[in-house]
Amino acid sequence: MKLTNAFLVIILVSIPLEIFAELSVESSMDWSSGQFGIMASRPLDPGMSPSDHPQALTALERELLPHVVEKLGRLAWNHRGTLQEQMERDPSLRTSVENLAGSLKREWSRLSEDRHSVEASYTVELANILPEIFPSSGYENFSRTPIGWVPVPEDSWTGIVIYVPQKMPVRGTGISANVRPALYARILSEELEILADPAAGNGRLLSYQSMENRDQAESLTGRRPYRVMARELYGEYPCDIILSEEDTERILAADSGRQALYEGRIVILLDSEFE
Repeated sequence: MKLTNAFLVIILVSIPLEIFAELSVESSMDWSSGQFGIMASRPLDPGMSPSDHPQALTALERELLPHVVEKLGRLAWNHRGTLQEQMERDPSLRTSVENLAGSLKREWSRLSEDRHSVEASYTVELANILPEIFPSSGYENFSRTPIGWVPVPEDSWTGIVIYVPQKMPVRGTGISANVRPALYARILSEELEILADPAAGNGRLLSYQSMENRDQAESLTGRRPYRVMARELYGEYPCDIILSEEDTERILAADSGRQALYEGRIVILLDSEFE
């Protein structure tokens, strides 16, 4: 996997599980594209030669699943925390997480340079697979048309770009924090009305881009997006983004604005390094 937008690609260094001490696993999450990746390495068993690559790969993949589940558990899930914390609140989710782990596709496998280990790379496009594995929240459309006259553009909005500065106030806490990317981060109004929520099942995660790479947003939000600055953050894990009432009204006043919210044609621009 090509690692672009380096500060948005989070490398989680492996701490091998005791039961599989030989297997080394690293994971990555590209918050700009929604691609999750695994890099795994396992030494050849005693007596194996480099020609036993297929057998060594089979041994690696036989031991891989619990490691992938553990790495997925570290991902930020929503405003309440990580996927692991979500599983602790609802143990029945573990089956779904195991199904998600099993959906990774092998990109390649090879022998290490010293020819003493087998290595393999796996990826999954979470935006595509999450709606299949995790049930929708059931909401089909959160957007309402505002009452009264609100100016709307003559030309349709092609998407929404939200700039999030450093150290935004977190609603109800009295503290400030940097926004934290999460799989099911939401866009909210000042009244905490849900404007966009990937958990609703529309299959589109929020895309996070750095200011330096803001031109890449056009592929998702088009050439005439509505541009707005976040006002606050929300959540125990501050991933939800609150827009001002004025911006909310302007977006919802246009059919194209409501459609952009529903379809998830939204890019979050960050100017600070992701923590």
